[in-house]
Amino acid sequence: MKHPTGLAAPFAALLVLAAPFGSATGQTVAENKEPIVLPGLTVTSSAELPPLETWYYARVGNFEVLSNASARSTRSLLVDFAKFTRALSLVWPAPLKPLAGSSLILCGRGAQFDAFPPAGTVKGDAIVPSVFLRNREQIAIVIDVESDRVAIDPANLLVDGAGSTDYEVDHYKQLYREYVRYLLSQSQARAPAWVEEGLAQIIMDIDLDDKRLIYGKIDSYRGMVSGGGGAAGADDLDPSANADAVVGEQPFNVVLQHRKFIPFDRFFAITADSPEARNPLGNNLWAKQAYAFVHFCMFGENLRYQQALTTFIGRLAREPVSEELFKECFKTDYKGMAYELRGYLLHTKHKYQRYELQKGDQLTAKDIELREATPAEIALIKGDALRLGGHFDTALAAYRSGYLRGAREPALLAGMGVTESSLNHADRARELLELSAKAGVKRPSAYVELARLRLAAAGGAKLSAAQLGRVLTPLFEARKLPPPLPETYELIATAWAQSAVAPKPENLAVLDEGIRAFPRDSDLLYRAAQLYRQADALPVATSIAKLGLRYSSDDDARVRFEELLAALPADPAQK
Repeated sequence: MKHPTGLAAPFAALLVLAAPFGSATGQTVAENKEPIVLPGLTVTSSAELPPLETWYYARVGNFEVLSNASARSTRSLLVDFAKFTRALSLVWPAPLKPLAGSSLILCGRGAQFDAFPPAGTVKGDAIVPSVFLRNREQIAIVIDVESDRVAIDPANLLVDGAGSTDYEVDHYKQLYREYVRYLLSQSQARAPAWVEEGLAQIIMDIDLDDKRLIYGKIDSYRGMVSGGGGAAGADDLDPSANADAVVGEQPFNVVLQHRKFIPFDRFFAITADSPEARNPLGNNLWAKQAYAFVHFCMFGENLRYQQALTTFIGRLAREPVSEELFKECFKTDYKGMAYELRGYLLHTKHKYQRYELQKGDQLTAKDIELREATPAEIALIKGDALRLGGHFDTALAAYRSGYLRGAREPALLAGMGVTESSLNHADRARELLELSAKAGVKRPSAYVELARLRLAAAGGAKLSAAQLGRVLTPLFEARKLPPPLPETYELIATAWAQSAVAPKPENLAVLDEGIRAFPRDSDLLYRAAQLYRQADALPVATSIAKLGLRYSSDDDARVRFEELLAALPADPAQK
């Protein structure tokens, strides 16, 4: 495999519990006259069973896939996705952090997609026919394969005079977009919205076949200016400006050539929840400016701004955006950068990456093996995605559908338990989580939530040694499982703070592990510093407080650390 030089992306057997009507075989229970007893809930059997849905199941890499699109469409999309993820590992070689679960749901009929956008989303708020859902432990990508076109409100394009348009959906590229968000989500600190969108558009435009991969290439459209010898006018270059047009994505140097840039102070202030970021398709002006700026920094100007971009993004993880910070990183102000970026549109001179693939490296994908999904698989994958989106009632209904058909997988019990806890059903949640822990569930969040419920049961009273042990035991189980969760260490600190027995420094050493993993978790650092102070380990308490002050971007957190440091000896070694 031939690699380019001088350029790199800057970012880097489950136990089955006995069921009252047999083991989980994936078959529907036809008749059961006896009541089925769930922890804290009794239902009659056959009358309560919802209709069994039909989905396909497959695996692609680390992803479990659920699809109710046609077998042909599903295979085609998944073969391409496997090929794309293999290719992307060449240009984005950073290892992926392990997760407890990664799923991909392809909604091909029955308007299934409508159930998954995050809770609180109003239909029509966003036109993107895909969603990326995650917490620290799991991710789910959901693609609306059923919709081929979506209507675009011209207001979302930020283009004067644009008429109503339809956007022709490329489901393959939508999957690429969400996979980029998955890769970016590996970082502790979420990347700014403009970084996510700029990288997504660059990667969506990867040119790939079985012999070579081209990354970052943009065709030059020099000469395509209005009023010049029959050359295209502004509206010809920007399909979004034509009424009743069907549009797809256009390169940034086409869309922006005749448009004013969004001022950089406003551009950087747009967040992931802003309308512009929630509606990035159809040549949205903000999205194309993000594409242009990130592309310019990564590939243009002889790579002069590549390190500046990396530094800027890194500092934004702990500092608010400002023109002064921008000048420190790029050695130019917003006006100067806008001038350079305008020139880049006219003469898009850049260095892109090209990978020549040897025969053994050719990006071919094996045939995707599809089979009918079991009720347990449908219940778990859908339930998890709905829970990640904040739809706790429908998530619980999805889990119960599998449970009532015999599923007793520890992950299903854990999903039900965490969901019941989110609905403030503490008794049901604790019973389900106790069962899942006893079965050896591989999800750290289940152990963390069980520990939290055990701690809450104490009602704020000081914990005896036995009670402390019951809280800490599941937390130490959570430490053994990927991914590490900050809540694990936060609860360990909380439990020791509530303990009737004062901790010794050796009891707190586990918190050092959490601090190394989550140095920007100010709550964890503050609790750890206080506990070390209580244990009379003042040098350690001071060191942790200084670290917290260094990484805190929140003013309230900084004040807390400053007050704690003021209460500690100036030279703790001399105490």
